[in-house]
Amino acid sequence: MRVLMSCVAGFGHLQPLLPLACALSAADHDVAIATAADLRPRAEAAGFGAFDSGIGIGEAFQRLASVFPDQEYTRLEPGEIVGWYLPHLFGDVLAPAMLADLEPVVRSWRPDVIVHDSWEFAGPIAAANAGLPSISQTLGLRHDDRSVRAVAAAVAPLWRQRGLDPDPSAGLTRYLCLDTTPPGLQPFQPGQVRSAIRPLRPIAQPPVHGEDLPAWIACRRQAPLVYMTLGTLTNSDTSMFRNVIDGLSDLNVEVLITIGHGKDPHSLGPLPGNAHVENYVPQSVLLPRCSAVICHGGAGTTLNALALGLPLLMLPQGADQYVMSDLVQSAGAALVLAPADVTPAAVRAGVVTLLEEGGQRASARRLQAEIGAMPGPEEAVQLIQEIHSRFSSESPKVASGLTREPVADRSKQIT
Repeated sequence: MRVLMSCVAGFGHLQPLLPLACALSAADHDVAIATAADLRPRAEAAGFGAFDSGIGIGEAFQRLASVFPDQEYTRLEPGEIVGWYLPHLFGDVLAPAMLADLEPVVRSWRPDVIVHDSWEFAGPIAAANAGLPSISQTLGLRHDDRSVRAVAAAVAPLWRQRGLDPDPSAGLTRYLCLDTTPPGLQPFQPGQVRSAIRPLRPIAQPPVHGEDLPAWIACRRQAPLVYMTLGTLTNSDTSMFRNVIDGLSDLNVEVLITIGHGKDPHSLGPLPGNAHVENYVPQSVLLPRCSAVICHGGAGTTLNALALGLPLLMLPQGADQYVMSDLVQSAGAALVLAPADVTPAAVRAGVVTLLEEGGQRASARRLQAEIGAMPGPEEAVQLIQEIHSRFSSESPKVASGLTREPVADRSKQIT
C-alpha cells in the first residue's frame, strides 16, 4: 500500500503525523509526505521521501493580508480565532495552493490512500478527484461543527471545479478521522461523535539523526527541571520568555527554554544561573526529565506533557491554544495565564503551585492514564489497511490505477 501524507507547513502539523508514518513504514507500506518546501527537510530527516506541495505559513499570511488589507484577523477575541482562521487562512489561502501541487503528485506517484492533518483541506479533494479514500488525523482537538461548516463552505468551490459534490465535513470524516484528544479533554458530548471518528494515542516523535539533549543536562544539579516553549509559530513575543526567566530566577529549579529554529538565544538578554536557552530540543527525550511544563497550549506540547502526567502552566498566544488551555484547566491539570496577566510574579506563583501543591499533577496523571489506554499507531495502521482493502474490493478499477513506478524508483518521482 502506498500512503501519501499531506500537511500544512508547520512543525506542529508534521510532527504529530510522524508516529503514524513510522508505523505504516514498519508494516512495509510505502510512505511519502507532501508539504511546503520549507518543511520538506524535516520530513526527509525523519526518513521519508517528500514532495514540495503548497506554501509556507509566512507566504500564506502575506496572501491573507492582500485579501484582508485591514487585517481584521489581528483584532479577534480569543473565542473567534479558530472560527475565523480555519475558513480564511486554511480554506481560502492554503487549500488551493496545496491542491495545485498535490494533484500532480497524486497523478505521478499514484498513492492508494491519502492521510492529511485536520487543518489541511486539499488532501481529501485530491483523493476524491483521483477516486481514492482519504483519512484525517487531528493535531489535538477536533474542530467544532460551526467551524467545520465554515471551512466546508470555503473549500466547496474547489470540489465543484472538479465536478465533485462538496463534502459537508470538508473531507475530515470522508472515510475516517483519527482523533488524538483523550476522553477527558473532549469538548463534545458523546452523541456528537460519529462512527467515522476513532481515537489515536498521541505520541512524541523520536528525535531525528543529530538531535539530542544539551550536554549540560547530563551534569545538572539536582533540582526540578521546568521546560518552557511557545511553539514554532507563536514564539515572537520575547517578553513572555523574559517574564518566565525573571519569575523563576530565585527558585530552586532549572529552567530550559526553547525559542525555535532561526532565533538568537542572546535576544532574551542576560540569564540567571538556573536558566538555559536553546533553539530546539526534541520533547520525546526532554519531557521524561521534567517536573512541569510552561507552554502556549499547542496541541503537540500539551498532549506530550500530559502523556507523561506533567502539570502545565499555559500561556495561550493564538490559534486553538485558548480552547486547549481552557479544557486542560477545566480538567484540573493546568493553570492558565492570559497574555496580559503574564508577569514574573504570576509565573513564579504558578510554577510554585504546580510543583508544591500536587492538584494539577494528580489531574495530569488521570489524563496520562486515559492517553495510555488509547489505541496506538499500529491499530490505526490496521484501520487504514481495512479501508484500503474494502475500497479496493468495491472499486477495483479505480483503486488499481495506472501502471506505477516501482517503489525502488520512487526517488525519481520525488523532486
